[in-house]
Amino acid sequence: MEEELCEAALKWLEESGSLANINSALVTRAALHKPHRIFSAPIHVNVMDLRHINEGLADLVVNRPMKAQRIFHHVVHVASVAIMLQLKCQVKKEDTESNVVLDEEDHCIPCPAIPLPDPAKHFSLYLDNTTVKKELNETVDLEITVDKADLDLTLQSLASNLPLESSVIDESYDVLTAPQIYVPLRVSGLSGVKELAVRGIRDLPLKLDEPRLAFISGRILSISISSSYTKWVRYVCSTPGCVGMARDLHVRVFVVGRPEADTVHNHPHCRVCHSSLSEDPSSRELGEKATILVLPNQQSEDDVHVRVQALRVVLRDEMKEGLQPGQALEATVMISPQNFPQFPSLEGILVHPPIPLRPPSSLPPVFSRLVKDRESSPWSLVLTLAYMFAASVTPAGTFHTLKFALLLSLAACSSEKPGLAVLGVGSNTTMLLRLLWWSALHAPRSVVHSSLDAVAGACVKDGEGHLWVEAGSLLRAHGGVCVLGEFSKFKKDLQQSVCRALESGVVQVQHSTRLGKDVTYFTYPLRTTAWGCYDPSTARTQATNDQFDSFLHVPLGDLTKSITDVFGLVVYTETPLGECEREAEDVITLHTLLQATTHQPGFQSSSQSLLPSEQLSQYLNIVRSIKVVFSASAEKLIRGYYVATRRLRGDCVQGSAVPITAIHTMAQVASSHAKLALRTTVEGWDAAAAVLLCEEALAAHSGYSLLHITPKPHLPPNTDLHTLVGRKNDERMANFQKTLEVFINTHTGDIPGVL
Repeated sequence: MEEELCEAALKWLEESGSLANINSALVTRAALHKPHRIFSAPIHVNVMDLRHINEGLADLVVNRPMKAQRIFHHVVHVASVAIMLQLKCQVKKEDTESNVVLDEEDHCIPCPAIPLPDPAKHFSLYLDNTTVKKELNETVDLEITVDKADLDLTLQSLASNLPLESSVIDESYDVLTAPQIYVPLRVSGLSGVKELAVRGIRDLPLKLDEPRLAFISGRILSISISSSYTKWVRYVCSTPGCVGMARDLHVRVFVVGRPEADTVHNHPHCRVCHSSLSEDPSSRELGEKATILVLPNQQSEDDVHVRVQALRVVLRDEMKEGLQPGQALEATVMISPQNFPQFPSLEGILVHPPIPLRPPSSLPPVFSRLVKDRESSPWSLVLTLAYMFAASVTPAGTFHTLKFALLLSLAACSSEKPGLAVLGVGSNTTMLLRLLWWSALHAPRSVVHSSLDAVAGACVKDGEGHLWVEAGSLLRAHGGVCVLGEFSKFKKDLQQSVCRALESGVVQVQHSTRLGKDVTYFTYPLRTTAWGCYDPSTARTQATNDQFDSFLHVPLGDLTKSITDVFGLVVYTETPLGECEREAEDVITLHTLLQATTHQPGFQSSSQSLLPSEQLSQYLNIVRSIKVVFSASAEKLIRGYYVATRRLRGDCVQGSAVPITAIHTMAQVASSHAKLALRTTVEGWDAAAAVLLCEEALAAHSGYSLLHITPKPHLPPNTDLHTLVGRKNDERMANFQKTLEVFINTHTGDIPGVL
């Protein structure tokens, strides 16, 4: 049975390409002047593919990974000995021929030197069970025989041929011994097996005789600060003349599944003469490890109301690189037993790269009809979606500009860069929060900030004295939306921390110096879209010389520059005289009463079925997967408008009212508009829509518009759809685009190279 498993492991190494990689690594190692003492050869095993080769070996990898690792270690050791002997014989042949040429005096043409084997050349040991015959050159035949069953005797004979006076520092002999080879398993292919998925503490086995593999997927809640551990250490026999002194026979390498204390012995003994061993202090190598807390994902709708305890997983070396609090994680772990009453320990052996969400292959039915009906207009489709968006929260047409901004922000959600931040300004924060909460449900991930949570994060010490970084709301919403809530009620230091994160794209987690660290904060990249609402009437008391908003006629508090400059889209939901709000409030009141009086089990009103939530989420997944490029006309409009407004709205005392980040915001809005319209190129139409939205915000904030735009937070309830989203709107947008081009040429024509 053991021999059959070894043959299956050798066949897997050959078919998966691992054997060729080992050959290349050994050739590279032989070319180094001072090669590393430990040869690490990670073996990547896909359990599903391995089952086609040998069912027993695949089950052994999952249920008894330590024994499977010993089998792969045995096979890799045999292969490394064979490859290194070939290289040694080849080098000796080369040296012999070169010496003959130097000794001869007849000045004959020297023989060409035999090069090292090409690492990319196919090399196979799977020819027969005992003998490998490989032709190194047309003139040289080398036959190597390695008996896998007597491998220990073979290595002992190799060690006995060495001179006893050779020390452990001697680099003249490069045949690797068994303790020098480290073969960790990197197992994948377990994600589809429900029996191997760990969704919480309840899935951990109570009785476990030996380690086994499992699969976890979830969200990282906190990460401990990295600490060191001993990767490998070497001992030397204290008896002069012992083989244990001449060879690397006493090397201890850390293996996942075993305690770290097994790597460093207190009283080790020589396997040859049983004398005491002394550690070689120059050979100890340290690595880094970190412990993370993972909150498992919900597997079904039944798990929504189930409280799940976070899992503690240890990650080492390269597996912990690039991870941050709040990030999604999928990993293969080894469950190792511990002394009762401790839970089994989880040790990561492979962190899977993030898999992007696959969008649906076809459009949902409602959106398919909309796209076909609006294909003749460059603006109608996106405006129609905004008109129908969140109709179950507020009737269609109310809070239209804010819905339009939220829809654009949902299309810009990404786990690779910060999203499009939105701030709704108005006194009716109840409706604003409802819109934000409902819209966030259609993001890839949504987090609603609470006053009990930290915004950025926090540093704490556990009972053992280890320092942990806990994720705050901005970090936990990685790749999705963080609903901050009423931003006007935040304390000044919290507002400043959020503004710093949005402005710099970096989340800073501060900690006290009493925790034992020299630095005062840890930094993580911002990968979140922040949403919030602001009520100027409830802002903190201002001084008498503070400015009043000329449009809302209320004190702005900190909204003037420090907040509006960092939020990408600032949407004002109120007008000066309030006539638009009164009409919108009547419609919202009627809508609320109808929902309260006609709500029955199984009842669904017409407003709720405008855009079904499931189909909307599918459509947004398709939109986010679209990659867009900017056309020359779109770049000209955005760049030209930015330069012109910066010049005309500038102030020699307070600076320009247009922030520097406005050009980046307009580019994001234009690209999101193109994605929502299912276009791969950002045209001038998309740039015009982005400029219009930005100009409405500037007009609402300053009280005037350079392009004669009147802000409309709500659409008139008695206006026909042709005027709102149809042909009349297309004519209005076309005229606005022409006006924008004239505006740009007028105010930037004297600046060469701007356009």
